[in-house]
Order: sequence, then C-alpha cells, then structure tokens
Amino acid sequence: MSNALLLAGALAVASCSRGSEPAGNVEAGRGPVPPVGGSGVAAAVRSAPAPGVVVPDEELVDQDGAPVRLRELAKGRVLAVNFIFTTCTTICSPMTAIFGRLQAELGDALERDVRLVSISLDPATDTPERLKRYAEQFGRRPGWVFLTGSRERVGRVLDALGGRASIKEQHTPVTLIGREAEGRWTRVDGIAPPARLAEEVRAFLSRGPAAQRASGGSPLDPAGAGRRPAGAAR
Repeated sequence: MSNALLLAGALAVASCSRGSEPAGNVEAGRGPVPPVGGSGVAAAVRSAPAPGVVVPDEELVDQDGAPVRLRELAKGRVLAVNFIFTTCTTICSPMTAIFGRLQAELGDALERDVRLVSISLDPATDTPERLKRYAEQFGRRPGWVFLTGSRERVGRVLDALGGRASIKEQHTPVTLIGREAEGRWTRVDGIAPPARLAEEVRAFLSRGPAAQRASGGSPLDPAGAGRRPAGAAR
C-alpha cells in the first residue's frame, strides 16, 4: 500500500489532492481498506441524521454512458452514496475500496434492495470511460453505479445531497445512506469500514420492503438481531 493510502487510513478527515492517475493498485473487489481500531479511522467515524437531503429528479450518466435518473435509481431501494473523483490521490481510493468490500457485506441485497452510488466531484475530467476503468479496479458489480454528467447537473445533485465541496481537493469523506421515499437519511463522516456501513444500511432494510420479504431476517443479518434505529448518533 502506498504512503498516501496509509496516511489516508490514519487521518479520516484528510483531504484529496489531484494527481494524473487513480491512486493505488487495487485487486478487484479487494482494494486497500484503512486500518480500524485504536486511535485510527474507527474512532474518527461519526454518524447522525441528515435532515434536508433530497434526491433530485436529475439525469446523470453512468460508467457505461447510459443516462440515469436519480429518483429512478432510488425507487424502492436504500441508497448508499459517496463522492469521489478519479484523480484523487488520498481518500478516494480507500473510500471506493470500502464500497468494493461493502458489496460482499450486502450479498443478495445489492441491486435488489440496495444501490451503491459514487458521484464524481470532477465531471470535466471524469468521463464515463474514465469512471468505468476506475470502477473496474474495485470490482464493481451490478447494483453499484458511478455517475458523472455536465458540471451544472452534477452541481445541482451535489447541492441537493449535501456533497458539494468548494474545492474538490479539500473534500472530506462522507457517505449518505437513506431511503428517498421516506425522506430519512444518515450521514456518516469519516472513512467507515465496510461492516460499519453495512450496519447503517441494515437499519434501513429492517424497516423497508426487504424486511417484508425476509421473514426471518435480512441478508445482512440472518438472525434479525443487533439492529438499532437509523441515524442514531454514536
């Protein structure tokens, strides 16, 4: 793992810097995940309700160049959203690698009940082709989309979701998890490990359509135990 990624793992609130290529060499689906425990990243992660988050009826473009309307993407599913750009050389690779690992945590719930969404903070650079190459490094599966578009459209989406950074290189790690139909959202600040994000997703699944289908529990929690209310601050 590069020194930049080690630094990002130790400092969950580190900002991005721009390089010429995506940071890190990542085995598909098994990217570098920052260390947790002690005084490292786990201690820096905080979650709280995120009032005012709205999924706009805006059309962006995914990594395959296909148009995607955000409200259609969110329909009937829990969304987990992060904000990245492909030339970032610090926090974006760890954040994206964590979503890669989160896919395994979600199991069959991915795409069926949950969608992962990574939105580019640098749409001028992050073309669909570039996003596709970047996504492949992290083992993207169906149910995880990378989005870009015109600067104006992406800007409106970032404003609605609370993901805009005045200087993209200084954005901090944020994951939004919620269900658009209910207007309930949790904001996770810091580089949360996959299990932590899965727990936050589970809180929404336990009260939504997935819970009705899974009479004995969800794919994330077969025993149906250990759940806590969505958005509970830690």
